[in-house]
Amino acid sequence: MTYQDMLTRAGVEIDRPFTDEEYDRRIDAVRDTMRKQGIDLLLVSNTSNWSYLTGYDTTMPSCYGVGLVPVDGDLATHTAELEVPCVLASTRVNDIAVYDWYDARSTAEQLASVLLERGYDGKVIGLEMGYPETFAIGAFDAKSYLTLKEQLPASTFVDATQVVLDARTIKSASELEYMRRAGELTWKGLQASLAATADGVTDNEIVAAGYAAMIAAGSELMSIDGMCMAGARAGLGPHTPHKRTTVHQGETVYLEYTGTYNRYNAPSMRSAVIGPPSEDIRRLSDAAIETLNLLIDNIAPGRTGHEVARAAAKGLKSVEGDAWFHGGYGYSIGLGMQPHWTEAPVYIAEGQDRELESGMTFHLPICVFVPNRYGVGFSESVAVTQSGCEVLTPGRARELAVR
Repeated sequence: MTYQDMLTRAGVEIDRPFTDEEYDRRIDAVRDTMRKQGIDLLLVSNTSNWSYLTGYDTTMPSCYGVGLVPVDGDLATHTAELEVPCVLASTRVNDIAVYDWYDARSTAEQLASVLLERGYDGKVIGLEMGYPETFAIGAFDAKSYLTLKEQLPASTFVDATQVVLDARTIKSASELEYMRRAGELTWKGLQASLAATADGVTDNEIVAAGYAAMIAAGSELMSIDGMCMAGARAGLGPHTPHKRTTVHQGETVYLEYTGTYNRYNAPSMRSAVIGPPSEDIRRLSDAAIETLNLLIDNIAPGRTGHEVARAAAKGLKSVEGDAWFHGGYGYSIGLGMQPHWTEAPVYIAEGQDRELESGMTFHLPICVFVPNRYGVGFSESVAVTQSGCEVLTPGRARELAVR
């Protein structure tokens, strides 16, 4: 008896965050795009895309797994036997082709067999061929692509990277509610970490307080480990890991977290200083907060990412030349899995001419750094509305915390 047979006999209760009708609507939207592009079968390798379509949830989203979305008929998946419980517990996908997790070197050949058995040689097959944004995972790997080309010689393979991502861009009312709930969890974590910040504590102690608060309040697995840079490390940019660094008088602490609710994210940044801030730190903090406020004031449907970024850039004029800013005023967020909370390539930055639409959701990461000295960050997550934007994170205490 296989593991799947044992699980099926035992009975596994399905727990999905949305209704069956909502998942059907999403699949229908993707199939409409597939028909327009002439795609017979979509292979979904981006785990968060598969979650969006089916409810799939796992602690190991980087594990090899491919979802099969035919233009007509039932969905299927090719996945490890250790992931079968996740499939049965979080989706209504019953066609499961299983491989042994310790034999992953042959997954490409097995997937080719799965497709041949289902009659897909000679069909147009869409692959998620590219990384949708800088920090994403989930692009179809080159070895598997070459194997499928060899094993299904009559098939045509096309780039379908954006098919599901485009469907995810505009959020439903339920998705927005989950992001608001995530924002509340984020705020609890930030508050706890700010309260734990003091002269002589370590960045590990600060992060531990935030994690404990978010998890205790109901957060699931974090899509990105909480970011905390302290002291001189706070001036090295937002991706420098916490590492047993003790904070001292006059130093800054940078925090960036998201709680997670049904895999939806709402990141936020806050910053603190130990003791009275210097004039330079105060000026840096004021500029970041002013820029964030300008973004919130200027985001509206019909405006381009470029237009909003140009309006917000005025807030950083006072520190121009003295500090470094990465140039990205906003990026799209929503459903996300480790190791990232970003979603699809919609940005608020100079040169980005795509118009914002009601229902799009963004993180506004205004963090500025003086290398090897100090850095601060302030951000909110927002949803574009019919007339402007809604702040999804609680947005309280948008100020430099003095500890």
